[in-house]
Amino acid sequence: MRKRRQVLAVALGLLGAWCAAPATADGPSEAAAAPDTAVPIEAPDPATPAETPKPVSYVEGRGVVFRTPDNLFEASLGFNLQVRYSHIDLDAVANGIDADQFRVRRFKLFLSGFAFDPRLTWRFQAAFENTAADRILDDAWLNWKFTDAAAVQFGQYKTPFSRQELYNDGVLQFPERSFATDAFKPSRDIGVMAAGSFLGNSLAYQGGVFGGDGQNTLRTSDHVMPVLRLLWNVLGTMGNSEADLQDHEHIALSVGADGFLNTLRKTGPTAFEALTLNYAGPAGWLGRNTGLFQEGEDVDVKSWEFEAQLKWEGLSVQGEYYRGQASGDTSGVRLYSYGWYGQAGFFIIPRKLDIAARYSYVDFNRNVAHDVVAVVDAASTWYFRANSLKLVVDYSRTHRQRATGMPANDQAIIVQVQLMP
Repeated sequence: MRKRRQVLAVALGLLGAWCAAPATADGPSEAAAAPDTAVPIEAPDPATPAETPKPVSYVEGRGVVFRTPDNLFEASLGFNLQVRYSHIDLDAVANGIDADQFRVRRFKLFLSGFAFDPRLTWRFQAAFENTAADRILDDAWLNWKFTDAAAVQFGQYKTPFSRQELYNDGVLQFPERSFATDAFKPSRDIGVMAAGSFLGNSLAYQGGVFGGDGQNTLRTSDHVMPVLRLLWNVLGTMGNSEADLQDHEHIALSVGADGFLNTLRKTGPTAFEALTLNYAGPAGWLGRNTGLFQEGEDVDVKSWEFEAQLKWEGLSVQGEYYRGQASGDTSGVRLYSYGWYGQAGFFIIPRKLDIAARYSYVDFNRNVAHDVVAVVDAASTWYFRANSLKLVVDYSRTHRQRATGMPANDQAIIVQVQLMP
């Protein structure tokens, strides 16, 4: 009997201690690690919940972070402001007119965090520099990470195509992406995507299905746009910046490939149904060749690219090769286009002063002569506080072949200041 009473007393004591302890079953574990939401590259990771979380704090690269005391909700508020002066010298042979411009190139406000569980992350981004109301909303998505090898993302965001496109605007080495990247990228769309990594992030994938009509646009036909991206980090990781701000002690090398399929209808004499897709717009490889296809016909599109990036002791080198094919269902027209860019930079003063050069080339239609555009860029960037505060000066020269007359050579000088706390 005495032994039974002793056992009962111990059991009651343990039960009382358990009841007196703070309950955590309704929320995530205090020690739970934050998920790696590298589903697009620009998506910031939520911070690991601290034992005594501060309701408001500042985290460089994420902005002001708000967290509820019960650790059930977190939101970080940040922005990217880029103001610039541009002098544009257009070639007189193409009746160009020079211009001096002051502009707000980008002003993006973003919110991101987690809700109820650190594995359930979300992001919202608005681009207030856009004058068109239907282009203000950039990102709005939810992401659930099951394991490192499997996460699902649903909403609007950048489709996983092109390494340079997936880098955030604020971490680019030049004021703009290459001419080739802008000519071939789909950019943002609405859809669902699976992503993950293996072997300590050495191998990664992103694969999804998107509407195929672009940003803030609902599909009105029975087609979708599948996209697949494969990445192999051969040596190390690149970090979240084009320049080697991490000053890699050992060589880091990454290669990848991606592609997509889509079907677009030509809805007017000079337009496809997807005006917000870059490659189908006025500057895109398909948009530049709208006149080849019949109005009302469906055009089947295939596009893919290969990429590589290297970093080592302040040196950064990267490049991409793009291909695009389009075929008209009724006209029988076949369009072939390709482009590429290569860029390299080096920190003269580690983590402070970077100089870089880039060459970009696009042949919009391989079956037509005199439609090539080539751009040379040279830039120098002073990083006051990494990408949070920097000044970049860029010179570019654009060589444009023309069907008639002499080629045109345009020049531009850009001075840009960025604040991205």
